[in-house]
Amino acid sequence: MKTNHAAPKDKTQTTGKQPIEIFKQGNVSIPIYRSTNTVPERDSDGRIIYGEPDASGKPKAKIKYQSDSFLIAYYLGSQRVRIRFNTLEKARKEASTVAIKLANGETEVLKLTGPARGDYVHAMEKLRKWKPDVQLNLAVSDYVAAMSRLPEHTSLKEVVDSYVKRHPIGLPAKTVREIVDELIESKRKSGKSEIYIKELNRRLGRFADTFVTHRLATITGRQIEDYVRGLQTPGSDPSQRRPLAGRSQNNVRQLINTLCKFAIKRGYLPKDHDEMSGVEKVTDGGGEIEVFTPAELRRLFAACETPVLERKKWRTREDMIPYLAIAAFCGLRAAEIQRLDWAQVNLTGPEKFIEVKASNAKTGSRRTVPIPDNCAAWLARFAKPSGPVTAFERTDKQLFIYLAGKAGVPWKHNGLRHSYISYRVAETKNVHQTSLEAGNSPQMIFKHYRQLVTDAAAKDWFSIAPAKKDGAEIIPMLPTPVIGEKNEKLTAEVATFVASATV
Repeated sequence: MKTNHAAPKDKTQTTGKQPIEIFKQGNVSIPIYRSTNTVPERDSDGRIIYGEPDASGKPKAKIKYQSDSFLIAYYLGSQRVRIRFNTLEKARKEASTVAIKLANGETEVLKLTGPARGDYVHAMEKLRKWKPDVQLNLAVSDYVAAMSRLPEHTSLKEVVDSYVKRHPIGLPAKTVREIVDELIESKRKSGKSEIYIKELNRRLGRFADTFVTHRLATITGRQIEDYVRGLQTPGSDPSQRRPLAGRSQNNVRQLINTLCKFAIKRGYLPKDHDEMSGVEKVTDGGGEIEVFTPAELRRLFAACETPVLERKKWRTREDMIPYLAIAAFCGLRAAEIQRLDWAQVNLTGPEKFIEVKASNAKTGSRRTVPIPDNCAAWLARFAKPSGPVTAFERTDKQLFIYLAGKAGVPWKHNGLRHSYISYRVAETKNVHQTSLEAGNSPQMIFKHYRQLVTDAAAKDWFSIAPAKKDGAEIIPMLPTPVIGEKNEKLTAEVATFVASATV
């Protein structure tokens, strides 16, 4: 039952002595008091600005802001509870609720003595500070339900701490894709190579596509590890795909770790975020060292010069010859060739060599690699004063699918570089010299490349040269003649192509 003992006064007045309303339930009364909060105007120095004096002549401050607040007050045991509201309706609702609760439970509360009474009072105080309208029995019920689902000896605080750590309050709600895009833009502005930028786009772009609806903060180390282990080699034929090699898996793991560190710096992850520590590295034994035979290399070069019918046009892969020659006869890494400029390929003078700049080398150290005579012969007709040595964005696709596929040569992982090092060691008998040229450690050369090929095979390898006018050493595999009236024009194009290629 509600009784109104006094009509509300003008809101510009302050009344704190008498309640404006009293809610009663049984023998419980809950009063509502009103007070006015006034903020005076101040000048630039912080001094109060006064206006006209009141009737008694006392200076009266000018009012900048004024608002009413409403207070309910009652006793809970021996503790006086005071709750303030910004509207009268909220105060009335709470006063009515409190009156009913105290009236219904007053007898039980009075029966509590000693520690039990203190526990009740303290529990209610904490609940009221957290949420004024929460009920003690509901709070206890939620607590018991939550604790019953946790393992033994696990506290609710530990669970909450873990959740808050993974979902920190105030962190921006950034998706994986948004952070990946920011990382790539940051690396581009800092001057990272286009090769590295493309690798970030390819590897982390796939990661973002997989977790497209996730925030980075919500992805666990277990999820990241399962993702990395599930990656497969690209290809349109699912039967030809296989899990990524150990080193490739570790490379992906490192890029995701770079993403997490970047997110921590930007404030998108907490500073103690350590999910990546739970992602195990794969033991990379390096795999079996496989090399191409001189006969297989000849077939790869022939595949570069052999016309193939693609989208109703005959094409060759001659532009891949510089890449193939440098990889086979100079041993540069794939990424180093991708970054190589013709200005760093010296084909004139008594010594022919390639300069691998520190910014392009995997090890970060500059080195020079001699160019054998047969390699110089392959490069001669393609050389330019400057510009990229290879114009293909995906040279791996050219090697794996087009060249190896057309030549009928099974592709070997890092086969061209492994072949160069193996044949070069057999040719020079100098492991230290080869390690300097290849940018590898002598220990790696001793462990994997000694006595892998014969001296005769090495001599044959470094004698592979372009076709000669008086007799071709590299014989292109000519396309099958086209039969049929409708294909006469295409057959004529093939004949013209082959004739021009043999000039």
